[in-house]
Amino acid sequence: MNRTTTPIVILAAMAVTAAATYHFATSARMLPAAGAAEKEVEQAAKPLQIQGVMTQRAEAGPGWETLALTGRVTIPPERLVKVSPRIEGKVTAAYGTLGTPVRRGQTLAVVSSVALAEARAQLRQAQGRLDACRRSLEQETQMVGLGAVADRQLEEARGASLAAQGALADAKGEVAQCHADVARADSELTQCRRRLERARELYSDTIVSRQDLESAEAEFRRDTATLEGARARLAGAEGAVERARSQADIAEGFAAREGKLHKGKMLDTRALMTARSAVDAARLEAQAAEGRIRSMGADPKGSGDTMLVTAPITGRIVARQTNVGQMAEPSDELFAIADTSTVWVEADLFERDMGRVRLGQRAEVRFDSERDRVFAASVQSVGDLLNADTRTARVRLVLANGSGNLRSGMFANVSLLSARRGTAVLVPRQAVLDDAGKKIVYTPCLECPEDQKAGTNACGAYDRLEVTPGSMLGNRLEILSGVEPGTEVVVQGQLQIKSAMGSGQLKAGCTDH
Repeated sequence: MNRTTTPIVILAAMAVTAAATYHFATSARMLPAAGAAEKEVEQAAKPLQIQGVMTQRAEAGPGWETLALTGRVTIPPERLVKVSPRIEGKVTAAYGTLGTPVRRGQTLAVVSSVALAEARAQLRQAQGRLDACRRSLEQETQMVGLGAVADRQLEEARGASLAAQGALADAKGEVAQCHADVARADSELTQCRRRLERARELYSDTIVSRQDLESAEAEFRRDTATLEGARARLAGAEGAVERARSQADIAEGFAAREGKLHKGKMLDTRALMTARSAVDAARLEAQAAEGRIRSMGADPKGSGDTMLVTAPITGRIVARQTNVGQMAEPSDELFAIADTSTVWVEADLFERDMGRVRLGQRAEVRFDSERDRVFAASVQSVGDLLNADTRTARVRLVLANGSGNLRSGMFANVSLLSARRGTAVLVPRQAVLDDAGKKIVYTPCLECPEDQKAGTNACGAYDRLEVTPGSMLGNRLEILSGVEPGTEVVVQGQLQIKSAMGSGQLKAGCTDH
């Protein structure tokens, strides 16, 4: 080799060495990037795991023909009570607001009443008379023992007869006076009628004014009322004469009997009987006074002018229309209390469906406010009259409402179970979702090797199945097509599955890939 080629060989060797070194360095830098890509591919292949997913098996069960109605909650009239004071008075205290639970007998208001004070005063007077009659009976008993009763009673009977005769004479005189008043009023009315007729003629001829005519008419009405009043007084006086004559006959007959009894020495026994009768009458009067106080809602043994307005039933206050200082009367509604432990649901039934409804028929009722609950009910009544405009009859169902969550006016979805129709596929109603106008369910896919080895949804893949729903039966929905008995359907977490599939984070399962 000459000196000219030696540098060329050296330069070529250096170039090869540099190229090899660069290739090795480049390869070393690319190895980590390739490993990361493979890791990303592996992670992308692993399905997204949805947490909290729960499933249940579709079951075979009895199918029912159902009739869907829309109803409204109402409170039975006997369970809605309006509370009013039994007497007129002033409200001095009021308790409870809307929604407050109350017990039967609980005080709602306190009313101060003049009528109650008067009734208590009458009771005290009646009790005083009863005490006096009892003392008189004791005295009569003592006098009978001394034989001093007979003469006194005979004289009293004769005096009563004379007084009755005098009252009869006074009544007859009153009748005569009333006859005179009637005749005078009749005469004045006749003259007034003539003046009225004359005023009408003059008014028609525009001789007198409208005011003069109205004055004549007013005078005629006044004289007419005067005559009617006189006739009414005459009728009253004639009735008083008949009563006075009857009393006079009674008093005369009593005096005659007293004379006979006086001769027979029987007045002493009679005096005791009279005294006992007076005691009995006074006792009845006192009892009647106590009854009036009770009818006012107060205690006869109490005192003062205040009474308590109490709740007649156990329930909740649904209306309050009173405040302290307000005057209240028996016609005023202070409170309204509703017992909602049992409510009605009233729904409209179309004429064409009336043959599918009967008394006692089972029904299921659902409410938007109680989505997870189905209320069992039965048909209590079907209206006999059809609404002329809607051609519907009113169907009434009875529901237990122990929780008190159902309130008057709530809308209700009613399903009447009308007839059995064989075996059906039933799934929990929360398993069925709406998806662009279609009804779907999700079911776990068990086709990957990990699923088959574990016997569970280890891969986390799900199928989306379109179904045709039927009737709602309790908390289960009838599936007419799309799901077979024994199929596992997702009942919790299906919304997360739907969202993940829609965003591409979760791929379709066995039947959709």
